[in-house]
Amino acid sequence: VGLLLKLRFAFDQYINLRPVKLYPGVASPVAGLTPASCDLLVIRENTESVYAGAGGTLYRGTPNEVATQESLNTRHGVERAVRFAFEQARRRRGHLTLVHKTNVLVHAGDLWMRTFEEVGDAEFPDVERDYVHVDAACLYLVQDPARFDVVVTENLFGDIITDLGAAIQGGIGLAASGNLDPTRRSPSMFEPVHGSAPDIAGQGRADPVAAVMSLGQLLDFLGREGAARRIDRAVAALLEERAGRVPDGVGYSTSDVGDRLVELVSDV
Repeated sequence: VGLLLKLRFAFDQYINLRPVKLYPGVASPVAGLTPASCDLLVIRENTESVYAGAGGTLYRGTPNEVATQESLNTRHGVERAVRFAFEQARRRRGHLTLVHKTNVLVHAGDLWMRTFEEVGDAEFPDVERDYVHVDAACLYLVQDPARFDVVVTENLFGDIITDLGAAIQGGIGLAASGNLDPTRRSPSMFEPVHGSAPDIAGQGRADPVAAVMSLGQLLDFLGREGAARRIDRAVAALLEERAGRVPDGVGYSTSDVGDRLVELVSDV
């Protein structure tokens, strides 16, 4: 188990927050995709499912080897993720989509679906909601991402579809994420999705945009919505400004990007 997974469990960071947003000037591999048609938020339950570590191996290394990996889903874990997702949908365009595979994962799927419907009926009657199987959701995410506002899903499915989302928004270098404990009882963690790029350390070649976008998420989580919007506008302006360069970002060192973002944050 990696360090990040240990931190998520130790601090009960039960929400993984992944915006999927195409900025002006950024090329998407999906033909015809525009910023107006790609702006959604994926809420991934972050502490259960197959990541809980339940399972084992019998007769390892023999022809009779058996491996099991169990998906653990609790009413408590599902309900708090679903409720958070409804809250985010209420803040945005008022539409929430549950993504699962209820026709195959009938037990976990039933828990998710019942919880989704019950929380929606009791607490969020103003938020529109629908359900999509995960395979269809991947198709729609490529063909018609505008149909989504906020998506809520279990841990494994969220892990997969958020990386697909990163691809359509221009690459993992523009993907920010938050691992949240919305109760504030434990620290939350905000990070770019990409790796630390140790092979180019100290060369001034790393693009800090996703790290800055993660800072915007942090500010929003702390209730500094105005500051978060300023960072988002500054990032959008920077990305559009450098859009004509091929390959993207040539001529902008790490410090150049940082300095320019400081200027843009002051202007917007």
